[in-house]
Amino acid sequence: MAFRETLAVALAALALPVGKPVRLWVADEMRYGLQPVTRRVWSLRGERPVCSVRPGYQWGYVYGALEVAGQSGAQFLYCPTVNLHCSRRFLHQIAASDPAATHVVLWDGAGFHPKDQSRGQPANLRLLTFPSYSPELNPVEKLWDLVKDHLCNQPYASLNALEAVLTESLQPFWQTPEQVSDLIGQGWLRLRFQDFLRRHSTSNQ
Repeated sequence: MAFRETLAVALAALALPVGKPVRLWVADEMRYGLQPVTRRVWSLRGERPVCSVRPGYQWGYVYGALEVAGQSGAQFLYCPTVNLHCSRRFLHQIAASDPAATHVVLWDGAGFHPKDQSRGQPANLRLLTFPSYSPELNPVEKLWDLVKDHLCNQPYASLNALEAVLTESLQPFWQTPEQVSDLIGQGWLRLRFQDFLRRHSTSNQ
């Protein structure tokens, strides 16, 4: 896909400030709720596994961002909904994690995601957008799949109870940079970002 090959060029086109470290993040959000998540499980031949569920109609959203290379950081934010206000709040959280750096956030073009350099955007943060209908490009999608494995086939009495288990599944990613690095991998994202950093450092000399 052309986007994979041109990411370094797109980053360079942002004309980021000279002399400041650059941190690249991939971000997305996931809806969770009391509607049960069921998945297949192994069982003994001839036995039919039973999954106890307790359906409800309460929902929440978790914003998540993983850093590509660098410190391999992770940021998360629970919100009752998704809208521009919540998205800006999450961007400010990312920007505040390292005020001395310039943060570039790469996410999809959802209507509740602010546009680059829009009103209320942190001064030390820029935005890039994935192409439409390309979730396979975003490593955060793999994170949500792992989270659902952790949440599935269990009944939850309340949203708070579910969020406690959700936090438990996310905790290794903000506590252990290696978890983030392994999820991002050594593929095109890291390679294109390294290409950009080489060009950026050369242009600053």
